[in-house]
Amino acid sequence: MTDLEFKTYQNKFNLHHLATDKFKTNLIQIYFMLPLVSSKEAAMNALIPSILERGSKNYPNNQLIKSELEKLYGSHLSANILKRGENQILRFSLEMVNEKYLTHRSDLTKNAFKLLNDIIFNPLLESGKFKEKYFEQEKDILKEDISALINDKYSFALENCLSKMCKHEKYGIYKLGSIPALAEIENQELYDHYQYLIKKAKKSIFLVGNYEQSFLDDIFENTAMTAGEDLFDTETKVVYQTKEENFYQDQLRVNQARLSLGFRTGITRKDPAYYSLLVFNSLIGGSTHSKLFQEIREKRSLAYYVNASIETTKGLLVINSGINAQDQAKVTELVKKEIHAVAQADFSKEDFIRSKKSVINHLRQDLDSNKALSAHFLLSLVNNKPESIAKIINCVKNVKPEDITKIANSLKLDTVYLLKGEE
Repeated sequence: MTDLEFKTYQNKFNLHHLATDKFKTNLIQIYFMLPLVSSKEAAMNALIPSILERGSKNYPNNQLIKSELEKLYGSHLSANILKRGENQILRFSLEMVNEKYLTHRSDLTKNAFKLLNDIIFNPLLESGKFKEKYFEQEKDILKEDISALINDKYSFALENCLSKMCKHEKYGIYKLGSIPALAEIENQELYDHYQYLIKKAKKSIFLVGNYEQSFLDDIFENTAMTAGEDLFDTETKVVYQTKEENFYQDQLRVNQARLSLGFRTGITRKDPAYYSLLVFNSLIGGSTHSKLFQEIREKRSLAYYVNASIETTKGLLVINSGINAQDQAKVTELVKKEIHAVAQADFSKEDFIRSKKSVINHLRQDLDSNKALSAHFLLSLVNNKPESIAKIINCVKNVKPEDITKIANSLKLDTVYLLKGEE
């Protein structure tokens, strides 16, 4: 298996390059990394990429940007907001055809990078702030996006569980902020925050693909980026303490209740037990062979779906299910029972092997996507543990059954959240 690894160049900022001609497209991503502070700042950080995408001084509207992207052989530009642990990350991506597939010499990569820089660092201004029309329109769109969370009942229940579980921690802040906080934001205030972000946020460029050495040599001079401050010196706070579990419930017009159980693991990506946690997650609820799926859905028909997911920067595990509301207590007890069974090493060798294979297969799938490789490496940097997918796979292979029992014994149920229909 090819070990695809990033090489890091340090200058005014960090440049991370994964050299490969495996993909038909080359990927450029620019990241701005900030700690979560408040719902208002989260909303401002979420607004900025969408406003910048609307136009720059040299490309003052979407039509001109799209026209330029077409000239760049149909390159694709996108911008979005991420939350990794207690960090908020602005990501700007530009994907273009690998120049080796062009029939003639081209400045495609150079011109694409120039366009991306213009959109990020040369915004379209009006009276010393963002264009008012774009500001108001994107503010309305972000409000709709925040409101739309309620339409996805799975995500709504999961987000509510995490926000209640971490209500006294920065992780409880929603990545898009809140509607009341959004309403407070003024255009000039947002532009001032943009200038702060440009100066202070920690920044990185990720390159995945086949790039000429001359492009790498010149990249530090061909961008307005500066390093910013290393705001990740303050790491995500991992809470792991013994306390009574909290129960919350909300009512909405839903036919199917959603149950989310939030556990504290105390394990993050930089911990040696991380690889065991990956296998435990697969065994307990990460796939159709999992103990929860087989016991709660297949055997007892108490859930429409049941699965488990982990947040490895904050040290959380959440079990989500779609159930009938009256079965909440029964399903909660069954989840506890299955975790206790794993803690007592009550699982078959076949299930253990199948769980490891499932984790490894998912990791290998990431090797076939330039975006997945980039996302994987970003998460490893956020956790101060850069490592390749191949290394993680090798570590997963070395996980033993007794490592899984330790994980099960260490879990602490923190929050039970039920979203049920109106009575």
